[in-house]
Amino acid sequence: MPFFKCDDICAWTEGAWHNLNPDKKPEIRGFSIDSRKMSADFAFVALKGERDGHDFAKDAVANGATAVIAERELEVGAPVLVVEDSLKAFQSIAKFHRLRFENPVVAISGSCGKTSTKEMLAALCAWKNPLVTEKNFNNEIGVPLTLTRIDLRQNQLAIIEAGVSGPNQMQSLAEMIEPDISIITNAGLTHLEAFKEIANVAKEKAILPMNSAEGGWCLMHRNMLSWKAFDELKCKKAVAAPADAPEFKADLIFRYTFADSSQAGYVGLDICVEGGDEFYFEIPEMTPGMLENAVLAIAASLMLGAREEYLALKTGLLGPLPMRGTIVEGEKSKFYVDCYNASPTSMKDAIGYFQKISKDAQKRLYILGSMAELGLATHRHHREIGSHLARSDGDKVYVVGPSAEIYKAGLLEGGWSESDISVFDNAEDAREAVQNFEGLIFVKGSRSCELEKLLPEDVREKLSDAPEAIEPAEAEFAETNNAEDNAEDAGNGGADDAILQEAEEEDGDGCAEEFEDFDDDSDMDASAEDEDEREKI
Repeated sequence: MPFFKCDDICAWTEGAWHNLNPDKKPEIRGFSIDSRKMSADFAFVALKGERDGHDFAKDAVANGATAVIAERELEVGAPVLVVEDSLKAFQSIAKFHRLRFENPVVAISGSCGKTSTKEMLAALCAWKNPLVTEKNFNNEIGVPLTLTRIDLRQNQLAIIEAGVSGPNQMQSLAEMIEPDISIITNAGLTHLEAFKEIANVAKEKAILPMNSAEGGWCLMHRNMLSWKAFDELKCKKAVAAPADAPEFKADLIFRYTFADSSQAGYVGLDICVEGGDEFYFEIPEMTPGMLENAVLAIAASLMLGAREEYLALKTGLLGPLPMRGTIVEGEKSKFYVDCYNASPTSMKDAIGYFQKISKDAQKRLYILGSMAELGLATHRHHREIGSHLARSDGDKVYVVGPSAEIYKAGLLEGGWSESDISVFDNAEDAREAVQNFEGLIFVKGSRSCELEKLLPEDVREKLSDAPEAIEPAEAEFAETNNAEDNAEDAGNGGADDAILQEAEEEDGDGCAEEFEDFDDDSDMDASAEDEDEREKI
């Protein structure tokens, strides 16, 4: 378990202790921003929100907090470290604690695929007992919560997810993490309402490897080099590229080819280090984007010293997380459930895969939920998805959410008939119609659509029994009495929206190179508690 000395965190934050007994200084083993959820010897970090976290410091102490970090002196029956800004102080503690960690730190970011790549890498590196980001704790509050959980004696690796929803957010995350390896899955069509264009997404993502530790690496797919920000990175570059891709320069190159496998439901992966060793692995069938994520996870594992024999045992256990491309057999129908989030990139990736695996089906139902946070591009991208959706006899489409009519216009433009399309305001309205359909059903939309609500109960139960259960769009902290619930109101990213679901940043799990065709990634993430749980992924 981590250990933080009072003198250290005082120096790191430039704060001052109030009500501290010099002869009986508290042991601090971790931090919480939820006054109700205090572990033994944890310090409570009082963050300001619509309701001030300082007002609940006394509750935190009553629930076991051994100390409090606050922006003013408080009489709560425990020592209080008074700092200028509680959040910045907490981030400073996380940064200095990370610098004490002498083992590798891997940071993962990208418009899509962060979480799936993180979980695959954690599974492949279970032998290192990695500390891994839980749930969607990947923003300016979630990252310090994760970094301060690193056990300097037990963990031989830390895998940290970094997510942003707009410009000027990555710098603070990158400075805390200071990664030895940055994995960037892609720069895609997400958060366009804030970023305006993909080039700005790429610039923001590049800030993570720009802040690499000395001798650090950026691991990415070859197409990322088309962005100036990545091409001009000063850190070392490790690049994954198809075997037939043109020659290019990088410090380390992984060439790969996907091939048919002798096992049904699996894909063969030939991967080699250019000028070095060659490897062969078999991976469960997934979307093209998910397979690309698997390549990055395998490449990172090799960089971290994993042996081929070990990886060969683990790669066969990889697969999508619940609600991120899971195939579930229901009483009447089979469901492809990929409704944790959706962007144009991941929607195309998922549709392409579903059409491949359902080509022999007599009846198919597409349930398309709206894609959020596209700004001025909302109309164009929804219409494009609809107009490119290929139709076969027997197919039906249910469109759900605020952009449903735009989807419908695109579908009609693409040759679908009115009788094939049903429009629903929300998932619950579509529930009865879904129960009555028999065939193969595709389900994908942004988190705000809550498409899991239209799934039959038996399907929901099967998803809940998976390694990661369904969480509602309104997270468990929606109505509480502490700063964690309201940090979003203060602009810091709250547990409800940014930590637990990071709305729209994790847009599914694909990261393929092309956006134009259906050939192309806060979260149902595994808890990373032990190797056995990782093997369920």
